[in-house]
Amino acid sequence: LAFLPLQDGHSSIVWSCSPQRFDELNDLDDTAFSAALTEAFENRLGTIALASSRSSFPLINQHANQYIAPRIGLVGDAAHTIHPLAGLGANLGFADAAALAEVINNAHHAGKDIGIRPVLRRYERWRRGENTVTAKTMDVFYHTFGTSRPGIQSLRGAGLQLVDKTSLAKDFFMQYATGLRGDLPKMAQKGPISSE
Repeated sequence: LAFLPLQDGHSSIVWSCSPQRFDELNDLDDTAFSAALTEAFENRLGTIALASSRSSFPLINQHANQYIAPRIGLVGDAAHTIHPLAGLGANLGFADAAALAEVINNAHHAGKDIGIRPVLRRYERWRRGENTVTAKTMDVFYHTFGTSRPGIQSLRGAGLQLVDKTSLAKDFFMQYATGLRGDLPKMAQKGPISSE
C-alpha cells in the first residue's frame, strides 16, 4: 500500500497485489473494500472511506531501448512505464517533455537542425539514465512492499519510521517522489525560465 497525501485530509492510494487478491478485492462493494483497505493498513489512519471511484490496471515495467530517431523523441509512457507508485510515472513524463523542449530550444537558438540525431541524443542521454534509476528503485519498492514475509515487514516498518523521524531523509524521499531531484530541466526548477 502506498498513500500519497493530498489536500483536506485525502490521499491517493495505490494498492499493489497479486492477480488473485485483485480478483477478491474487485468483487467487493465499496463498503467492504473500504473495510479491507482499513484492515490492510492496520487501521493506522482509522477507518478509510472512498472519496472517488476505484481504478485498476496491471503493474508493468517497460523501458524503450532508444528514446530517439531522426526527428522523433519519445517521452513519458511512450518511452517508459513503471509501477504506479506515488504517481512518479506522470512526473517522469513531465520531466521528459521539459527536457526535450529545453534541448530543442537550445539547438534552435544555436542555429542547429532540431531534429538531427546528435541534438536529440542529448535528450536521450539526459533522461534515459534518470528514468532507469527511478524504474529500478520503484521495482525495489514494489517488491519490498509487496511481500508479507515477517523479516521484510519488520525491516520495512523500521525503515519507514526512521525516514519519518529524520527530516533530511524525509526531504530527500519527498523530493524524489515528486520528481524534484536529479538533473532537472529548467522548466522543472523553481524560478523564472529563460532561454539560452
